Amino acid sequence: MVTMVVSGCEWIVPGDSVYAVGVAQIGQRIHVLAPLCEGERIEGVEVYDSDAASKQTAAAIAEAGFTYWEVEQPRTEAVAKGVIIIGEEEAFARVIVAAGSRRPLPDVAGIELTVRLGDSRHVVSDVFRVAAVPSYSADADPGGVKYVYHQGAARSEKMLTPSEIFKEPECASDKVA
Repeated sequence: MVTMVVSGCEWIVPGDSVYAVGVAQIGQRIHVLAPLCEGERIEGVEVYDSDAASKQTAAAIAEAGFTYWEVEQPRTEAVAKGVIIIGEEEAFARVIVAAGSRRPLPDVAGIELTVRLGDSRHVVSDVFRVAAVPSYSADADPGGVKYVYHQGAARSEKMLTPSEIFKEPECASDKVA
């Protein structure tokens, strides 16, 4: 797993091959847009306390339960294509960890996506600081707001619309876990 640290609105990333998602808060809900290439599909999502997990060994992480929310088997095509609302359990057939049942939403949230391409599965991850995510009113149209998204060799931060994010050449299967 790759760990990123987010400071203010700036993303600090250890490498160029880390996967990037778009994130926005609409009302009390965190919306995530995961750009995928043709044939890629989201199979599972885990949101966890990245800050706490980064201070532990792999064995301690497995025992400690840093997971905020974990789900599998999207029920809708939109979710399978990367449109995710954190904590929206009805969008998935299998809930492994109900949102907030183990811990509150962390300040520094890691998101791990299990993506299928053909017969292969791949896990990619990104990290965001909840306080640095752009916030909109609950009645805002998720398709009409801008999401924070970082990209490119310098991992520069941009504010992009959903259509701009989904045009990005991000193939999950090409990124490191």
